[in-house]
Amino acid sequence: MSLVDYLIILLFFSSIIIFSIYQKKNLTNNIESYFLAGKDIHWVIAMLSIVATETSVLTFVGIPAISYTTGNWNFLQVVFGYILGRILVSYFLLPMYFKEGIVSIYQVIGKRFGKSLQKMASLTFLITRLFADGVRFLATASIVSIITGWGLDVSILVIGIITIFYSSIGGFKTILWVDGFQFFIYLSCGVLAVIHIYGSELFNYQNIYQNGFFDIINYSTNSLSSNGLIMSTLAGILMSFGSHGIDYLMVQRVLSTNNLTNAKKAMIGSGFFVFIQFSIFLCVGTFLLSGTFFDSTVASSEIFTVYIRDYIPAGLRGIMLAGALSAAMSSLSSSINSLASSTIIDILGKSFNMKKSIITSILWGILLTVFSLIFDYNPESSVVILCLKIVSFTYGGLISLFIFARLKMSFSKESIMIGYISSIIILLILAYYYIPWEYYISISILSNFIITYFVNFSIKSIKRVKY
Repeated sequence: MSLVDYLIILLFFSSIIIFSIYQKKNLTNNIESYFLAGKDIHWVIAMLSIVATETSVLTFVGIPAISYTTGNWNFLQVVFGYILGRILVSYFLLPMYFKEGIVSIYQVIGKRFGKSLQKMASLTFLITRLFADGVRFLATASIVSIITGWGLDVSILVIGIITIFYSSIGGFKTILWVDGFQFFIYLSCGVLAVIHIYGSELFNYQNIYQNGFFDIINYSTNSLSSNGLIMSTLAGILMSFGSHGIDYLMVQRVLSTNNLTNAKKAMIGSGFFVFIQFSIFLCVGTFLLSGTFFDSTVASSEIFTVYIRDYIPAGLRGIMLAGALSAAMSSLSSSINSLASSTIIDILGKSFNMKKSIITSILWGILLTVFSLIFDYNPESSVVILCLKIVSFTYGGLISLFIFARLKMSFSKESIMIGYISSIIILLILAYYYIPWEYYISISILSNFIITYFVNFSIKSIKRVKY
C-alpha cells in the first residue's frame, strides 16, 4: 500500500462521515424519518441501494471465484430467476405492503395472525441476517486484510466502527445515498479490473472461450438437476421472492419510496442491474482463469483480492480497495438499520424514540462485528454458496407465512406455528444428508403448506366433535 492509496481511502472514509453528520441535521424525530428516510427517496436511489446491499460482498468476493473455479457462467441461470422473482414480488406482495401503510413488513403477519407470529417472523429475520451478513462482512474484511496487510481483526474493527457511526447517526436516508455512491465505486472497480486484466501480458485472450466465456446455459446435465436450467432458475425465483419479498432488509428500501409505482420500478430494475453486475464480475474470473496469474497455492476465493494486491498499480489499487470497503460497508450498514427497525417495531413493540433507535442500531452493529471476529471462516469455501444456504433455511417458511396472510381461508395460530417449525426441522434433516440447497425453499414451502393444512383441518375437526 502506497501513500497515494492511503490518501484515497482517507478521502473515502472522510466523505462518508461528513455526509452522515450533515444528514443528521435533516432528521426529524419520527419513525418514518429514521427507518424509512421520510418515504421520499427517488426510486433510482432505492434501486441502487438494493443492488449494493444484496450483491456487494457476493459480487466482489464470490462471483469471480465461481467462474474461475467452474470455468463457466452457469450461475447466471440463477440470476434469470432473480429477475422473475422480483416481478412476482412487485405484483403479489408490494401492493399489500403499501395498502397496509406499515413500517416493518412483519406487521402484516401481526395484523393477520397476532403478535406472537409477528415476533416469530421477525426473530427468524434477525437470526438469519445475523449469520448471513456476519459471514458477508467477514468475507469482505478478508479482502481488505490481504490488500492492506492490516490483519483480519483490524480490518473488521476499522470497517465496523466507521459503518456503525454513519449508519446509526444519519438514519436510513444516509444509508441509501451512501449505498448508491458505493455501488458506483465497486461496479467501476469491476470494469477497471476487466480492462486491466485484458491489457496484461499474462492474459491470453485465445483461452477465454475455452474457459467458459458467455457459457451461460448448462446443457451437459439434466435441466432438473440442482445446477440445471430449470432448477437453477426456480431456485433464483424462490430466493429472490424470499429475499426481496419477505426479508425486511430489501423491502425496507422500496418502502422508502413515495408510492407503489416507484417501488415496483426500483424492485424490478434492480434485477436487471444485478444481471449486468454479475456478468462483469464473472468476466473478471474468466479473464483471470485465461491467464497465468496464480499458482496452485492461491485459494479460488482469493483470486481477485490477490490480483489487486500483486498486479494493480498504486493509486488504482486505492480505488480498488475503496470498492472492497464499499462492498463491506453497504451490506453492514443496511443490516444494522433494518435489524434495529425490526427489533424496535416487532420484538419490543415500543413507540419510536430517536435515542433508543440509535442505541439499538449501535448494539446490532457491535453484535455483527463481534460475530465476524469469532466466526471460523474457511477461505476455500464459497461465501456465495454459504450465504445462500443460510437464507434458504428460513425463506421458505417466511414465504409461506405471507402467502397464508394473502389467502382468505382462516388458519389457526397453532397450525401455522407447527407448520413453520416443522418445515425448518425438515430442512435440517435434508442438510444432514447433503441435499443441495437449491431444493430447500421449494421443499420448505411445500411441506409447510401440507403440514399447516393438515393440522388446521385436524383442529377444526376436533372442535366440531367436541361441540
